[in-house]
Amino acid sequence: MSAPHRRWAALSLLCAGCAQAQEAGYHLVGDVGLGVSAAPVAVAAQSRSTGVVPYLNFDYGPAFARIDTFGVKLAPAGYGSVELVTRAMEDGYRASAPPQARQSSSLPLGLGTLQVTPVGAFMANLYRDLGKSHGAMLDLMYAAEIEQGRYAFYPQAGLEYRSSSYVRYYDGVARHASNPFVGLLVEAHLGGHWYLVANLRRSWLDDSIRSNPAVRRRSLDSGLAALSYRFD
Repeated sequence: MSAPHRRWAALSLLCAGCAQAQEAGYHLVGDVGLGVSAAPVAVAAQSRSTGVVPYLNFDYGPAFARIDTFGVKLAPAGYGSVELVTRAMEDGYRASAPPQARQSSSLPLGLGTLQVTPVGAFMANLYRDLGKSHGAMLDLMYAAEIEQGRYAFYPQAGLEYRSSSYVRYYDGVARHASNPFVGLLVEAHLGGHWYLVANLRRSWLDDSIRSNPAVRRRSLDSGLAALSYRFD
């Protein structure tokens, strides 16, 4: 399955929730736009994956989109809710294989929560890969908010845990991995409902992944720049 098809396949869960929301008379709150992304790869011989992608960061009743994470809110909990979640991922490569020997990317599905508290937002999502690795994935993240005039800054820090079966399939190493990351999302208000958004992230690869001789990098950088229209 190609990258665009994988991306739109990840939206199927969101579409189901949107249909329910439409029947209930909800309206969209948040951003919809178009951007350019640069996705990282761990193998030096492979080129960086870049392309035009939709930028979606909104709530529509119980359905939501958060850039690369999509889902439906199931029940309220604390400062947020328990959620059924999926994620669009570009992990369809094998580190020990030549660049042309690409695999199908993972198909994560699981439960999670986003807690927007007075001291920042905390996210925890636990997935099962319905694809060929059958591995488990845990994403943890904290994000703060800093507003400066027409700019808003969202510094982020977190951890991506991948089980041994996931790492074995995608990276050719039979050990689990924990990859810490930091990121920064910046919004610039252009006027009216229009915003310019930039999202940057650096992830540090676990020693288990770097033990594969084909992996030549210690860290991976990714980015997204988008023009969006905000609904409120």
